[in-house]
Amino acid sequence: MPSIEKQPNGKYRARYRDPNNRQRSKNFSRKIDAQHFLSTMETDSLRGEWIDPRLRRQTFEEWSDLWWQTTTKLRPTTRRGYWGLLTRHVLPYFSGQRIVDVGHIEVEQFIAHCLAKGLSPKYVRQNISVLSLIFGLAVKNGVRRDNPAKGHDLPSQQRRIQQGDVPDMDEIQHLVEHVKDPYKPAVWLFAFAGLRPAELCGLRVRSIDFLNRNVHITETLLPVHAFADVPHRSQVEGPPKTEAGIRIIPLPVWLVEDLALMLAVRSDEQNREIDPLEPLFITQTGLPLHRDRFRQSVIRPALRAAGLSETIRTYDLRHSHASMLFQEGANPLAVTQRMGQSDPAVTLRIYGHLFEDAQKELTEKLDQRRQASTSHSGKEGQVFRLGE
Repeated sequence: MPSIEKQPNGKYRARYRDPNNRQRSKNFSRKIDAQHFLSTMETDSLRGEWIDPRLRRQTFEEWSDLWWQTTTKLRPTTRRGYWGLLTRHVLPYFSGQRIVDVGHIEVEQFIAHCLAKGLSPKYVRQNISVLSLIFGLAVKNGVRRDNPAKGHDLPSQQRRIQQGDVPDMDEIQHLVEHVKDPYKPAVWLFAFAGLRPAELCGLRVRSIDFLNRNVHITETLLPVHAFADVPHRSQVEGPPKTEAGIRIIPLPVWLVEDLALMLAVRSDEQNREIDPLEPLFITQTGLPLHRDRFRQSVIRPALRAAGLSETIRTYDLRHSHASMLFQEGANPLAVTQRMGQSDPAVTLRIYGHLFEDAQKELTEKLDQRRQASTSHSGKEGQVFRLGE
């Protein structure tokens, strides 16, 4: 049973047993404070909301360190992203605070702080995601009752592709003419299959079905720089970004033939048979393509030689693929599946502006159908007035 004892020094010691039946106590200067404390502990215990007072004293840094230890099961690229967010923004702001002292308003102030520093809305959301994961761990372990990083109206600013934002087919054709061999087919794969750069680097020879003329997208190859407990730069193999990223895309006959010719030339030059497991595209030294170096050594020089803007990203060639599909009247769900995205709503949010011309055409087609129906019923030109 909870009890209160007056100590020789005049303070009041409140005793109680926690939900694990361990004896605990706390001293107070006033008896009424001790009574209020015991009442609170009893209520929290009955509700299942009791928190060990010792855990309440733990700092945000301690819990961020505990959370970081749980990330080892994640992909290295994901961990590196988390590490950058944690060390550059989250930890510096919340350093020195107790994990239980950070509330909803403190997180709101952090959001305002990030925006004031000029961080993009997307980057702010990523910081809040890391913050939420740390607090979520504290909630699961009974240190907090709530996650103060949830329930915020975060700014949203996603790139929306409009006409002229990315290269069209004529510009891609011009670009390919200036791409050095043997990488011309690589650029066409962006334009005809909508690959992400990491997916292109992850392709193997076996990824191309030469008989059925399609490409199987099942792997990625991403560069990871040194961070935290990863001391060296490396390239990491892994699955696509989401399960939807695993897909099969048909290819035109001429592109499959170009890929076959590229491999035949490699076989002759190296005097060996091509291994189906080897990378589809390799560097001059025989290594797999590096996403960032491919842009610097292949795409950017070709853009410069073609007289195109060097601000065009390799990823923009993927955007070109989706844009051209929509211009051809493709179904949004089909485009979503072809791009390896999980949610058609995301696809429409990025490329929805391309539907403006399509909407006009749809209205015209509906009106043509109305006219055909009116003509067929013999009522063309008849005017109906309200009340008739």
